[in-house]
This record gives sequence, structure tokens and C-alpha cells, in this order.
Amino acid sequence: MSEPSDVRSGMQSVLRSLDVLEAVAQSQPAGISALARSLGIPKATVHRILRTLGEAGWVAPQGVPGEQRWVLTARALAVGASVMNQEDLRERARPVMVELGQKTDENVHLSVPDGDALVLIDKVPSTRPVQTVAHVGERVPMAVTASGWAFLSRLPEAERATRIPDVVALAEDAHLTRDDILSELNGVAERGYDINTGRWRADVSAIGSAICDRQGRPVASLSISMPGYRLTDDLRAPYGKLVVDATMRISAELARR
Repeated sequence: MSEPSDVRSGMQSVLRSLDVLEAVAQSQPAGISALARSLGIPKATVHRILRTLGEAGWVAPQGVPGEQRWVLTARALAVGASVMNQEDLRERARPVMVELGQKTDENVHLSVPDGDALVLIDKVPSTRPVQTVAHVGERVPMAVTASGWAFLSRLPEAERATRIPDVVALAEDAHLTRDDILSELNGVAERGYDINTGRWRADVSAIGSAICDRQGRPVASLSISMPGYRLTDDLRAPYGKLVVDATMRISAELARR
């Protein structure tokens, strides 16, 4: 079944806008005539796209009317910096993650914040035949995961509440209120890690700890994830220490950048 013409037209417009944005990035300050020639689209179309991108804050004109050239704004640069920061984080965290995976033979996850959620950006898989399943790019609420609670515990108390809904749905029809979670986070902060035994998925357990910048503010979380039956009582404290040691090493690496 083919897509409606208005949908195809909208997609084409978005793709053209991205083409113009990339062309500006490659040749800024960029003139409309040069952009039109390099992209093979009419000058009027390029001008309209630039005006739209300008209104959205992605590009800005320089020079007098009639002789203007376009450059990226701080907003576009901030997006690029965010990607570079994640790449740097992955590069510095990877050796520590591999070592943690070798010590536990469980999945090791690296996640970064996205509003009130965490996004998995890297993982070291277990070699065991039975293991938990999570995919890079997967997004989960902070309020239900070990990584999320660890991250929240390192935020200023006034900020924690803004990342947690009034009521949080858990596995198996359970729930927690915001106040329930806030009361638990002080203990997480004292330990340096959180243990999740089935809050998000009933058969999955995890231990998470936050990675912080030099000011002590959380920038990411590291966790080990495993089938619930494998996190026995005698492993909780040792695994917690391993995860905390790992995040402290990564935090120290980031501080030395």
C-alpha cells in the first residue's frame, strides 16, 4: 500500500531540510546560490528552507540583506557536541565495561539520560546461554530501573522529583508513588548503587551505579543485568562494589579529559 501524497511530500521536505543543514555545516558561511548549485535545488527553495531552519534556531544569517551567508547556531553545535560526548563516554567506559563483564559474566549496560528516561548506548554481552535481552537504543523510564535509581540518587533532591511521575507502574501490576521512590533514593545514594529485583521486568534483576562529572553530577549509568534467579543474596554486595568501582574509574577518566 503506497503512502498518501501529502506524507511523501512531507518526508521529501524534511530530507531537503536536512540536506541544506548538512551543506551549511560543510561550507559555512554558505550563500544561497552556492547551496542551490551544490544541492541541485532551486534558490527559492533553499531560501525558504533556510528561513524555516532559522526560525527554528538551527541556522542564522550573517551580513547585510542581499549578501547574507548562513552559519550553524549554537543549537546545532550543541547537538553535535552531545554526540561527541557520548562517543567519548563510550570510548572511556568500554575497557571498564569489558573487565566488569569478565568478572561477572553478565550483561553490562551503559545508559545516558533522555528527559525522565535512560537510553542504552553500549553493552557488553554475557557469554551465558541464558541472559537478559536489551538492545542499544532502547529507552526505559528512570523511575523503574537500577540504572535510573542510581542516576536519580545523584541529582539534587529538588530535581529528583521532576524526573518521577506521580505513580509509577511496575511489573506484575504493582506500583510505587513518587514519594515511595524518593524515600528510597537516599539509601541508594549512601550505598552508591541500586539493586532492582523485578521492578521493570519480573524475571530480571540488575545492579546500577551512576557515572558523574567532576562536579559530582550524574551523566550516565552503568549496570549489570541478569536473570533474577542468578542474583543470589551472597552476590548482591560484591556485585554492588564491582559496579561502584567501575563507575568511579569511568568518572575519574572523564574528569581527566
